Amino acid sequence: MFITISGIRKTYGIKPVLDGVSFTLNEGERIGLVGANGVGKSTLLKIITGEVEADSGTVMLSAGRRLGYLAQTISYSEGKTLADLIAESLDAVYALERRLRELELEMSRAEGDALDGVLAAYGDASDQFERMGGYELDHRVDTVFAGLGVDRLERDRPFVTLSGGEKTRVGLALLLLGAPDVLLLDEPTNHLDFAMLEWLEAYLSRYRGAMLVVSHDRQFLNRTVNAIIEIDEHKRCLLYTSDAADE
Repeated sequence: MFITISGIRKTYGIKPVLDGVSFTLNEGERIGLVGANGVGKSTLLKIITGEVEADSGTVMLSAGRRLGYLAQTISYSEGKTLADLIAESLDAVYALERRLRELELEMSRAEGDALDGVLAAYGDASDQFERMGGYELDHRVDTVFAGLGVDRLERDRPFVTLSGGEKTRVGLALLLLGAPDVLLLDEPTNHLDFAMLEWLEAYLSRYRGAMLVVSHDRQFLNRTVNAIIEIDEHKRCLLYTSDAADE
C-alpha cells in the first residue's frame, strides 16, 4: 500500500469538516475523490501532504515513496524562473542519474558476490530511471509543456509574471515531470481547454504511479481513475466506494 488514511477528523471552530475518514490508496490504484463543495476534499489532500494538521487520525505513507501535490493555487519562491523550476522538478531524476554513475564506477572495481550486488542495484536504479523518463528527459519536458499549452513561454520568465491559468498549467507540468510515486491532484482540469484536457487524460491513463484526484468533472474521472470515493455532505465521512465506470 502507498497511503493509509485512518480516522481523520478535522474541525474549524465548531464546524466539523472531516469526521472519521479512512481509506487506503494501493500501488497502481487511481481514486477519484468527490463530494459537494465545502465537504473537505481539499482539506483532506492538505492533511495527507502535511500542509494542514488533523485534529486526530493518522496518515501513513510507504517508506521511500515520493508524493506529488497539485493545489488549486500554485505559488513558488519569489524570483524563480521557469528554467529554475524545471530543474528543481527534476531533482529526483538527476539524483538517480548520479547514482547510476556511482554504481557504474563500483561495477568496474567489484568482484564476485559484491559485483552481483552492484549489478542488481544498478538494474533496479536503471528501471526506476527509465520509469521517470530519465533517458529522454529533454523530450519529456518539451512534450509535457506542449501538451499543457505552456511550451511558448520563455524559460527565463519569472513564474510570478504568469497569468493564473498559466501558473496552474505550469504547476501541473512540473509535477508530472517529477514523476512522483503518488499524485494528489486538486481540480487538475481547471484552466484546460479541450485539447489540453484530452492530452492530460491520455497522459494519466499511462501513468504508472498511484493517484488521488479531486474533480467535479465526472467524465474526466471516468477516463482516468478506477474507483470513486465520496465524502458525505452531512456525516463528513466516506459515503461509499465504487468503480469509476459505475458513475
